[in-house]
Amino acid sequence: MAIEAHALDLPEFNPTSEAGFRDPARICIRARNEHPVFFYEPLGVWIVTRREDVERVVTEWETFSSTANNPRVPEAFRDRFPQELMERMITAMDPPEHTAARRVLQASFVKPKLDPLAPIIEARAHEIIDGILADPKTDRRNVEIMDSYCLNLTTKTLMALMDLPDSERPVFERARDDSILILAQTREEFPEPRRGALWESYISGNEYFRRHVEARRNSEARDIISTCASARNQDGSFALSTERIAMHLVEIAFAGTDTTAQAMANAIVFMAECPDAARAAQADPALWQNVFEETVRRRPSAPFAGRVTTREVEIGGATIPAGQGIWVALASANTDPASVSCPMDFDIARSEPHLAFTKGRHTCLGAPLARLQGPIGLRVLYERLPELRMMPDQPLDFADVALLPIRRSLRVSW
Repeated sequence: MAIEAHALDLPEFNPTSEAGFRDPARICIRARNEHPVFFYEPLGVWIVTRREDVERVVTEWETFSSTANNPRVPEAFRDRFPQELMERMITAMDPPEHTAARRVLQASFVKPKLDPLAPIIEARAHEIIDGILADPKTDRRNVEIMDSYCLNLTTKTLMALMDLPDSERPVFERARDDSILILAQTREEFPEPRRGALWESYISGNEYFRRHVEARRNSEARDIISTCASARNQDGSFALSTERIAMHLVEIAFAGTDTTAQAMANAIVFMAECPDAARAAQADPALWQNVFEETVRRRPSAPFAGRVTTREVEIGGATIPAGQGIWVALASANTDPASVSCPMDFDIARSEPHLAFTKGRHTCLGAPLARLQGPIGLRVLYERLPELRMMPDQPLDFADVALLPIRRSLRVSW
C-alpha cells in the first residue's frame, strides 16, 4: 500500500523547494534514517535513499527497469516522432537493446580517445576567460559565470567533438535544453500550450541532427556523429537507424554539457564555503581532480535517477508492487554514513567511491569526458581569477525540474 510522504511526517523532503535545490542530500537525511524507502505522492514515485538499496536498484535491471524514463509522445506529433522511437532513448532501455546501442555510443567516450583533448580544452577555457576579461561590459564586481563560462566551455567542447560549426550553436543549444525537459515529462508534465511547444522544438532538434547523420553515413572522420553514423553490424548493415542516432545525439547534447557545467558551478559554491579546499587546490593543481570528484559526490548534478518495478519487490523494508515508479536518491546514497565517513563534510582528501555517475549498465556514458573537462575548467578558472568569490546573498536560480535541477545562473566577482 502506498504511504504518502506527508503521512510519514517528512515535510522537509521536497526536491523542488529552495532547500531541495540548495542541498538535495540534506533533505533526505530524516527519510534515510526513519523511512529509507517511501512513497512520495506529489510525483507518484517511491524514493529510495540508502546506499545499499540504491546500488541494488541501479544494478538489478531485471527487477528495476529503466523504461520508467520513457516519456509519452503526444498523439499530434507521433507521425514525426513515433512512440516506438522514444522508447529507444538510451536512458530508457534495458538489455539487450541498451547494450547494443551503448556499444555504438561508447566508442566516442573512451578515455584513450578523450585524453589527447586535454590541451585543447585548456586552450578553449583560456580563450573564454580572455573574452570575458576583454569585454567592456564585464563588471568584475558582478559576473554571471554559469552561462558565460561553465556552460560555454562544455558546449564548445562537445560541439567540437561532434564537428558542428559555431554558426549552428543556437540550434544545438535549443536541442540541449529541450532534452532534459522532455525527460522530465515522465513525471513532471507541462500544461498546454507549453507542452506542445516543447515537443515541436524537441522534434525540430532531432530533425537537425538527422540531417547531419545522413550526411556522414560513409564518413571516415572520427567525430562523434561520424563514428555513430558509420558504425556497422557484422553483416555490413548500419548499426543504428538515422532516427535512433539523432535521438541519442540530442541526449548527449544535454548529458555531455549541462551536467558537467552544473558540477563546475557547484564546485564554485563549495570553494566559497570551504576556502581551505580552494587554497589547497590552487597550491597543488593536481587536487582539482579531487575537488571535482568530491563536488559530484556531495552534490551530484543528477540527484535522482528513475526506474520502474517489473515485479512486486521488497526493498528497504517496503513492499513495492509491479509497475511502480522508483526514484533512487543518488545525493542521499553518496552521503549515507553507513558507507561514507563524515558524509556531509566537503573533504577533497576523501577516497570513497560515489554513485554520482550511477553504477552498472547505465553508468553515465559521458563520465570520462566530465572527469577530464571539469577539473581542467576549474583549474584554469582559478588560475586566471585567483580572487574569484561567489556573490553573497544571491537568490537561487534553478529550473523547476526535480529529476535534474538545472542551475540557470551563478554570480561571482573577483
